[in-house]
Amino acid sequence: MRKIFLTIALFLTAIGVYADGSQIKVDLNRIKVDVASSPDNYRSLLNRFVIGDTTLTMEQMATVYYGYAFSMDYVPTDKYDAIEQAYSDGKYGETWLLCEEALKYNPVSLDLTIKALVAANNCDNKKAHAMIPALQNRYDLISTLILCSGKGTDADSPFIVICSSDINRILRNVICVESIMGQTGIRKLDAYKVKLPINDRQHILYFDNNLEKDYIKQHGE
Repeated sequence: MRKIFLTIALFLTAIGVYADGSQIKVDLNRIKVDVASSPDNYRSLLNRFVIGDTTLTMEQMATVYYGYAFSMDYVPTDKYDAIEQAYSDGKYGETWLLCEEALKYNPVSLDLTIKALVAANNCDNKKAHAMIPALQNRYDLISTLILCSGKGTDADSPFIVICSSDINRILRNVICVESIMGQTGIRKLDAYKVKLPINDRQHILYFDNNLEKDYIKQHGE
């Protein structure tokens, strides 16, 4: 039952974020330079994000999220098979412990954050329960940032992400699409044909996932 309530809460949050329509300009070159030239400042912003600091601006959050792609820890191809298995089996206590450890190395993963949040709401671990507000805020910050990074409905203004798993989470847990009808590549973008629960029309949503693609070109899958 608690999992159902959480799903509803995530959906309502998504409606508020998506309807807002505000956008920010994501300057990846500037962020790359800032992370390289001021690593201590980046670490400070990242630490504020980890503890669930609600005062982070979207510009600061852009540095936190996209800046992670320019850090030594960035490995967007990690699969976390053990977490996926425990989560799929409904072993939320085990999922929490595995997510807690994985988030130390990949704190900006929307996928891990959602799994940790669901696990924390459905297990008996007191430490997990205490982390729910911070995890909820982290979820809100990442999802809001991605939705503010572009229109999403225009190839000239795609949503910008740092890994393919975040695309899946944005579609299924934030925008809450009813179904994904197809996916293709357009102008170096990932285009998804989706059906939304609010109407019967099909929509195309565009994502820029070139940070992960560049990583794969350099390091392989």
